[in-house]
Amino acid sequence: MSNDTDARDDGTLERTADGGVIRFERHLAHPIGTVWDAITNPARLADWWLPFDADVTVDLREGGQIVFAGAPDGEPVTITCTILRVEPPTLLEHTHVDAHSSMRWELEPVDAGCVLRLSHFVPDTEAAIERCYVVGLHASLARLAPLLDGQAVPWDWDGFAEAQARYARTGLAPQVDGP
Repeated sequence: MSNDTDARDDGTLERTADGGVIRFERHLAHPIGTVWDAITNPARLADWWLPFDADVTVDLREGGQIVFAGAPDGEPVTITCTILRVEPPTLLEHTHVDAHSSMRWELEPVDAGCVLRLSHFVPDTEAAIERCYVVGLHASLARLAPLLDGQAVPWDWDGFAEAQARYARTGLAPQVDGP
């Protein structure tokens, strides 16, 4: 993986007896504390994680909640995740909106910054593929490095479609409709 913000098709999906694990690894040229802040600070999360504007709250403790509240397309949406494990500044694990699904963020300091390993544990790999989870994670992570560099970038739906087309060729996303 690279420190490049347009890392190509670096998401993988491993099928397991319990479903599967979507994995990403990013080498980031920022200290572990800076990256930890970007994945746990509500104001920072709101700048890169979701494809819509949201108010974010984080109760950063085991059993605490991460809540995203927004109104994409004018319809109110609230996403609530429960924190399963937290070991600042190296590990955050929380539930996902899908039942029996969770996400693990692991940070490892290295000389040139840190390595972020993101694992999304899914009970149904076919549903995860159909819902474009690999593509969504790819698109969100593509916004993280610029944010860390001080330049928040808007969600890029064209880039999402391009990534979906690439991941579809490897079976990790549905085919893109249209031309």
